[in-house]
Amino acid sequence: MNVWIVPVNFNGLDDTRKCLRSLAELAPPANVVVVDNASADDPLPKLRAEFPWAHYVQNATNAGWSGGNNSGIRYALDRGADVVILLNNDTVVRPDMVARLRAALDAHPAYGVIGPVIRYMDEPEAVMTDGTVFNRPGFPGFFERRPVPEASADPPAVAPVDIVNGCCMAVRAAVFRRVGLIDDRFFLIHEESDFCLRVQEAGFACGVLAEGLVWHKGSSAFKRTGKRWQRYYDARNLGLLLAKHPGRGTGRRRGWRSYAAYLRYAYHRYCHECEGGAPDAADAVLEGLIDTATRRYGAYRPGRRWAVPVLRAADALERRMRDL
Repeated sequence: MNVWIVPVNFNGLDDTRKCLRSLAELAPPANVVVVDNASADDPLPKLRAEFPWAHYVQNATNAGWSGGNNSGIRYALDRGADVVILLNNDTVVRPDMVARLRAALDAHPAYGVIGPVIRYMDEPEAVMTDGTVFNRPGFPGFFERRPVPEASADPPAVAPVDIVNGCCMAVRAAVFRRVGLIDDRFFLIHEESDFCLRVQEAGFACGVLAEGLVWHKGSSAFKRTGKRWQRYYDARNLGLLLAKHPGRGTGRRRGWRSYAAYLRYAYHRYCHECEGGAPDAADAVLEGLIDTATRRYGAYRPGRRWAVPVLRAADALERRMRDL
């Protein structure tokens, strides 16, 4: 089985070096292609010198999680990959990660996407993410945890889920040929959710291998760039996700109920940032709502959104009326 691993780097050289040192210990080894997403300082000379066994792709612009991974996926598929493992660059892995994911795919042929249990890097025994189900009726949010109890077994145990965390997901090449690559419109956040839902709509299953194989630092890009972008892409892309997957015939929440929950969620985020003294992040939520309504996707495009001050003023007026 020809396995390729794709870490995407964006201004995270130290994290990527730590990840590659971890991948150097894999048994059996796998091919690795590092994608640099137009980092401010070109990291490839240093990476090539320290890790000459890896392959490298450099994007001319920051293409986000979606575009960065798509560059690596294309590179791997062009070289005959049977399985592509998308792996965040701020991770370290267990030496048998590839062996266990391969064994899980071999034992469970109905599954097109399998990821492991993810643990916190600074709390190595604590689970960060395992299983997720999407947009279920009766749940107030959209992403509900489905715990996956860890169990060492042969063949490996795999639990069905709606969404595999994009921090580490092994994808069969046949899946990409059937459903295409990551949707570039998302750019960042919720793109793996869309991909997993598309995979299931195409007839494949998604699952979580019941073993902790990856330790994740978590949200490194947002720690460097700030909460504003997290709030913007979350609000905008959740709207896109609901538009693409309305829930018909799936047992998920449908139609106006989903959009009502979406507006409640966005308003809660907006109020939370206002009350926390982060007006820039609060405005980012409003910009995300406006851009999903006007179908402005991809990387954030600067510019005045006339509705932001209108929505801000309407909320302030509503609050004053409540206080009377």
